[in-house]
Amino acid sequence: MKKLQLYTLREFIAPFLLSCGIFTFVMLLDKLLDLLDMIVSKGVPVRTVVEVFLLLLPSMVAVVIPMGVLAGVLMAVGRMESDLEVTAMKSSGISIFMLIKPLMLAAVILTATMVLFNNYVLPDANHMAKNLLLDIGTMRPAAKIIPGMFVEDIENYRIIVDEKDDLTGELENVVIHERVPGMPGRTITAFKGRMEPVSANRFRLVLTDGQMHELTETGEYRKLDFMVYTVEIVRSEELVRQDRDNRGDRELSAGQMRALVDSLEKQVEMFEDSLVSSGSSPLLALINDSTISAGRTAFPPPDSVDARTWFNLSRNFLAQHSGDLRILADRKASLQRSISRYRVEIQKKYSIPFACIVFVLLGIPLGLSTRKGSAGIALGVSLLVILAYYLFLIAGEQLADRRMMPAFLSMWLPNIILGAFGAVLTIRSLHEGNPLPLGRLFAASRSFFRRFRERHDPGTAGISRKSGSV
Repeated sequence: MKKLQLYTLREFIAPFLLSCGIFTFVMLLDKLLDLLDMIVSKGVPVRTVVEVFLLLLPSMVAVVIPMGVLAGVLMAVGRMESDLEVTAMKSSGISIFMLIKPLMLAAVILTATMVLFNNYVLPDANHMAKNLLLDIGTMRPAAKIIPGMFVEDIENYRIIVDEKDDLTGELENVVIHERVPGMPGRTITAFKGRMEPVSANRFRLVLTDGQMHELTETGEYRKLDFMVYTVEIVRSEELVRQDRDNRGDRELSAGQMRALVDSLEKQVEMFEDSLVSSGSSPLLALINDSTISAGRTAFPPPDSVDARTWFNLSRNFLAQHSGDLRILADRKASLQRSISRYRVEIQKKYSIPFACIVFVLLGIPLGLSTRKGSAGIALGVSLLVILAYYLFLIAGEQLADRRMMPAFLSMWLPNIILGAFGAVLTIRSLHEGNPLPLGRLFAASRSFFRRFRERHDPGTAGISRKSGSV
């Protein structure tokens, strides 16, 4: 029995590794052009690009491993079934459970390994990759100019623009704060501008129809109107690495995010208390005819002014107070969204690795259902399963981030549904040789489409009958 289990594992390992390699390569195609652009356009050393590649790999591995498990199980069991090895095993009185046991053990080991990987390796890799990409981005200062955002990574300059055309380099409503050591500070504004690349680390800003404001060391203010003014932006060709402590949700372990969630929940409670007290105090004051200051001028009692004045003062005061309540409610909602996002990431660190076990439950019945000539059908079904799983996962993440579904349910529902389906098929495979007759399903669908085509195209039906009579 041990030899059979070891043989099953050997049959699984090769297609598993091959599938992981193929899926990783497919996912890398999306990043390949960006990596080449770093070398060609930005002049980034090949060694640094290789470092970026290695730091991006962990984020792909976390997704690829469950996909490789499904494809590996499918190909291993499918080959054994097509070569009648499973039939020989059954005729010898050996249960299908002997195939399930080693593959499930491998899935459990992979699940535990991926949970540790997602909590102790992936967060640091994502953080290092983000820092390195930000450092590389500063080597091409023109790419750092983003409409509506201050760019502060360019030495001696702070730049903001309203509009930017990436194709032509045209800019609108440009504001530049120039702080060159040893020179007076300047603020340059222009209605129009144009970026002219000079090299990978240098570009020229040609500004038109603007003003220059300058404050000298003696405190003298000077203003200069110009039609055309040129600013040279130079960045050192050396890659300057910076350590950034700020981490996003995908750069934290589950324990770190739980601590953040606890802290945010306490802040939410504080905002709820503030909303209750801030919302009730003005109404109680108006009812009790008392005086309210609350940081504003004192609110007069009703007997000191006429009714119309009292009504206007009350309406204005409540309108101002409702604005404060709205700000508190918005801040509370923002914190709650952050809590939901962190909870989703916590569950994701466990639900995606658990998919290895789910895909084993699905892969074994699918592999047993294949016959010679129908391996492509089973592979196509497996790809559909993977696609459906990650689509449900992404949709659940979006719903949970919007607080329309609990984080646990949104991340574990695909595992629950597919796991239950796989368990039913696996139990059937213990008693039946073909738990999911893919060949018959494919033949039935082909027959259905042929009849549908003949019904809507009588000429095709006639040709088919003639060819059948011949």
